[in-house]
This record gives sequence, C-alpha cells and structure tokens, in this order.
Amino acid sequence: MSPVREEAGDAIEHGRERERSTAFARGRLTRGLCLVAVVASALVHLLAYRGAALVAGESPSRALAFLRHWSVRAWRWLGLEVRVDGTPWPAPCVFVANHRGYLDVPVLAGVLGASFVSQADVAGWWIVGAAAKRIGSVFVERDDPRGRVRAARALARRLASDSIIVFPEGKTGGQRLPGPFHPGLFRLLHRLAVPVVPVTIRYGDRRAYWTDDTSLVSHLWTGVLAGRSLRAAVQVGAALDPRVERDGESLARAAYRAVSRPIEDLGELARETG
Repeated sequence: MSPVREEAGDAIEHGRERERSTAFARGRLTRGLCLVAVVASALVHLLAYRGAALVAGESPSRALAFLRHWSVRAWRWLGLEVRVDGTPWPAPCVFVANHRGYLDVPVLAGVLGASFVSQADVAGWWIVGAAAKRIGSVFVERDDPRGRVRAARALARRLASDSIIVFPEGKTGGQRLPGPFHPGLFRLLHRLAVPVVPVTIRYGDRRAYWTDDTSLVSHLWTGVLAGRSLRAAVQVGAALDPRVERDGESLARAAYRAVSRPIEDLGELARETG
C-alpha cells in the first residue's frame, strides 16, 4: 500500500474513533440530563405539594394528583412508551399487579392514580419515602405480626374511600410469570369484599427488571437509560368479586391466574404494535 493510502486510512480510522467518542460522550450527557430531570422534577413536585398543604391542609388525593402528574412527565425522561389496555375500576378497589422493578411505580401511578402498599423501609427513602407518606401509602413490616395487623387496619381505612395498588408477590421477580401471591392479603380482601382488579405490566426489554442488588441509581444509569426507549404495556383486567370465591386462598389463585393470563397469551415482553 502506498504512503498516501496509508495516511488516508489512518485519517479515516481516527475520524471514526472521534465519532465514537463523541457519540459516547453525548450518550453519557443525555443520560445525566434525564437522571437530573427525574430527580429535580420529583423534588419540585414534592415541594409544590408541601406549599399547597400549608395553605389548604394535607390531602392524600391532592398528593396523588401531584404524583400522577410527575409520573406521566417522568415517562418521557425515563424513555418509557406506555400503552394501556382496559379501563381502571372507577370505585375503591385493590389493584393487584406483577412486580418487575421500581419503574412499575411511575407507570402504575400515572395510569391508575392510586397509592401503594409498600415495605416499611420505603418510608425512609429520600424523596420517595416522603412522597409515599403524602399519598397515603400503607407501609407493611412483614416480619412483625403486630406490624401486619396495623397495616391491615390502615388498608381497610384507605379502601373506605380510595383505591390502592398492591404487589402481592412481595418482591420483584425476573421469571416469566409472577411469583406466588401471598394469601394473607387475599384473606383480608375476602373479608372486606372489596373488588380486586388484576393489572399486568409487560416491558419490551428485560433491562427494566430490577431483581439484583444493584442500587437504583446504578440500575437506571447502566440499564434503563443506557438503551433505547422501553415499551411498557399495562393490561387492566376485569374486576374480581371476592364474594364469589370460597375463601382468601381461592381469591389469591383467581387473581394470580388473571394477572398471568396476558403474559401467557401475549408473551413476557411487550412487542411493538403497528
């Protein structure tokens, strides 16, 4: 090869390397801006609610409106393309959903506009814990029998006027189908005779799943924000009437089948639709 051709080849290779470096830098910048936008917007919404509460008093329903507004805005920054099939139940009910990770919270808060049953330690999380308290979330200390009783009473009071979202697996799962549903919750719901509405979340990529010990911020940075946009398909099923089930265990099985059905029929991952 002539020296001129070698020089030209080197120049082209250097140019490609610069392009790759620039694209990498832009990718990191975009991820950083999205991450800052998510956190800053959450903080602004929380402070705005606190300001409104000083004037008009605390109101879980108003706090939920703030959360829903933030959630829908956060979809764009998180790269979420959310599609909803079915209509949320209009009266107080319990939405039971499969649980893939923290993205389930802004997705379902934006779609359903309801508060959550959460593990007790969530109450201490920065921003997240403060928001969860304001919207009237029910916190459960799973290893404390008295804590479970307190949570059951709080859930019953909440359902007197509002709906609530529960992840009955009790943890996130990366398997194709949900893990077992804890029957204790369904024994309570059977006694209360509150409608149980199955909700199924299906993402377009498994990088949405948060099932290991990676920190939330690290998972966002290296997983969710590092790839292309994520499809999130939410299927809201028909309400189950606890009164037609024999007991709480039977209700748990019916809810599990209803939540699993869209995954069995349509697949674990949400595919692009025309």
